[in-house]
Amino acid sequence: MSKTDPNLNKLKDELNDKNILSSKMISYSILTIVFVATSFLSLLFVYHIFADNTSFINMKMFSYNAMIQIAILLLLYFSFNVLRLFYILKTLDIFIDIKYIFKLVFINIFISNITPSAGGGGFAQIYFLNKRGVSVVNAIASTTIRTILSMMFFLICTPIVIFFNRNLLNLFTSNGSVLLALTLIFFYVTTAYFIYKAAYNPKIIKKIVYIILNLFVMRNILSLKKSKKIRKKIFKEINNFSKSFKTYLNGNKKYIFLSIIFTILFFISLFSFVIIFLKELGYDISPLTIISLQIIILFITYFAPTPGATGIAEGGFTLIFSNFVNKSDIVSLTFAWRFFTIYLGMLLGMFFFYLELMKKTSFKNKTS
Repeated sequence: MSKTDPNLNKLKDELNDKNILSSKMISYSILTIVFVATSFLSLLFVYHIFADNTSFINMKMFSYNAMIQIAILLLLYFSFNVLRLFYILKTLDIFIDIKYIFKLVFINIFISNITPSAGGGGFAQIYFLNKRGVSVVNAIASTTIRTILSMMFFLICTPIVIFFNRNLLNLFTSNGSVLLALTLIFFYVTTAYFIYKAAYNPKIIKKIVYIILNLFVMRNILSLKKSKKIRKKIFKEINNFSKSFKTYLNGNKKYIFLSIIFTILFFISLFSFVIIFLKELGYDISPLTIISLQIIILFITYFAPTPGATGIAEGGFTLIFSNFVNKSDIVSLTFAWRFFTIYLGMLLGMFFFYLELMKKTSFKNKTS
């Protein structure tokens, strides 16, 4: 029997890795272009529909004092984002240099906003954590827990906001507020039930998934082969969710507390940008009202299928805040909101992401 040359296998692996990296860079470059184009068209649409031919940017928002406040807020906003992941990892007994987590957070912002759902950022985080020696299971757990904490924030805050400010319902419907309220209650109860069962008794959720997929097969919506493939994938995600949730809750209580606190502070800092801009534009709107409006907007965009919720985010923000802000200011406000909360972080994330990929490629070139 002839032995395979180990150097030949190594060369094949390196070539394969280079091909994968090249295809990934091309794919993400295309997705970036799609995101930029969609964002531009969304803002252009908002300008033509709402701005009434006024200026696109109101420079009044960017005064010296405002920029100092925004600079400080950006520092806090990014720091809280890093620290919430840092303490989630520590809860799971994963200890990584905070500088690397800093890069990881920005990479997540970039990828999650150019892919059709926030999941893309999670996959990137898993990949880079795994490259740092973290097991895939633990990397998935950290991503899952961060998503759970964000979802729980909105699931808890949204009904509270609507309960104490029922006038917000009138922004969505003029005569169907009762129906909408009942729909939201049903949604929250159902979601809470599924989260609890998926964490502590996943067999019930698996049974429901199994029944639904079988119905699809019986009605010829799915083939049996496709159904089995989907079922296997969903069951794997349910198991990962259950394991991650239990591991997190059994972790160090101090780290659990800090991860929750920094998640809350992250969202508060996120909502504070609009407060500063509205104040600079001369609007006297309660900060609590501004935060409440953004909770509703982000709750909707959190589940949006478009890359980075682009289009839906700009449209939803403009539609809601146009009830409080003049047409001459709404486009400027929408652009500033998206630029400082999303676009800026994406630019940094894009830099770190391609830098990491190029580092990997150049390292392989040197060792080949």
